[in-house]
Amino acid sequence: MKLSLRCLPVGDLPYTDVKLTTRLTVKLFEACPFLAVMPNASSADSVQRRTLENLPGISFDEEGRLEFKTDSDEFRQKLVVLDSVYNNPTDEGLELYKMTPFFWEKYEQILTRVKPKETVVNILGPFTMSQILSSEADFQLLEDRCYRKLVIQAVMVKALWVINKIKRLSPGTTPIIILEEPLLNRFGDIKRQYEDVTRDVVINMFAKITERIKNADSAVGVQCFEKCDWKIPIEAKVDILSFNAYNYPNNLNIIAEKVNIYLASGGRINWAIVPVINEATVKSLTLDYARKRFIKAIEGLISAGVSPKLAYNRSMVSIQGNVDKLPVIFAEKAIIIASQLSKKIPVVK
Repeated sequence: MKLSLRCLPVGDLPYTDVKLTTRLTVKLFEACPFLAVMPNASSADSVQRRTLENLPGISFDEEGRLEFKTDSDEFRQKLVVLDSVYNNPTDEGLELYKMTPFFWEKYEQILTRVKPKETVVNILGPFTMSQILSSEADFQLLEDRCYRKLVIQAVMVKALWVINKIKRLSPGTTPIIILEEPLLNRFGDIKRQYEDVTRDVVINMFAKITERIKNADSAVGVQCFEKCDWKIPIEAKVDILSFNAYNYPNNLNIIAEKVNIYLASGGRINWAIVPVINEATVKSLTLDYARKRFIKAIEGLISAGVSPKLAYNRSMVSIQGNVDKLPVIFAEKAIIIASQLSKKIPVVK
């Protein structure tokens, strides 16, 4: 799928006021608005909460703690309903799995007014969801085919609900679903511990979701800001790889041959290269520093064997992660520098 964005919206925002989030979105991301996460405005506003709410067996107590119970008739009945909606996703059925992000109402208004070419929504990816629920259930979900099916279907009904809403508001907009996978770096340890959790199992899980999202005239990316096996999402044919290029600039160099094939087939890379580690780092940050860091990282990938034309022309940039803990002035500075850097990515003929 042909995507035009060069700056990927990333991270939880620091605002408590919807108006400030709207201002930032319209100022910097009007061409590709995103469903912002605002944990400082609502403690319940998170990618994890928006993805897990209204799913079979899952509830949250008054403190916001997750509970996952699988030993009831109600859970089994809800699995049947989930399976039905997954296979026949009607508007009414998908509404059972709706999300309630804090910024949703304003996001709808932006889509209706702007009618952008693309828009970004982050949800929890299947691998990380499986590990969060495994901790709650006290067993490894990925060992069991039925629970793997639950995870795939759970992620898909959330993605389809989002896509359906976006397409109704702006039919010409391409939804970009970013699957957040902060725990994908644990795959190696889990594979060694549980012999039934193979690479093929995990790749197949991603591939089923990727194919379904693409068939819904949408794009899909995988985002992990830890070191992980990027061959998994590449082999699942996702559209975007989003990685922490500030801390791990060489993360893709060891699989340069696969990356080259991936980019040649239409894949994109998001280099999360603008640091947001702490206030002091952002305070001293300049566009020139970020640009030099980006060029050095991408040239490293080229030296490893990736085509310069593909490396530059199929790249985008972003901040390194969440900025909700930073003072607003520094959070905005980092995001603005990422936006400015995206306009300086060389185009190679």
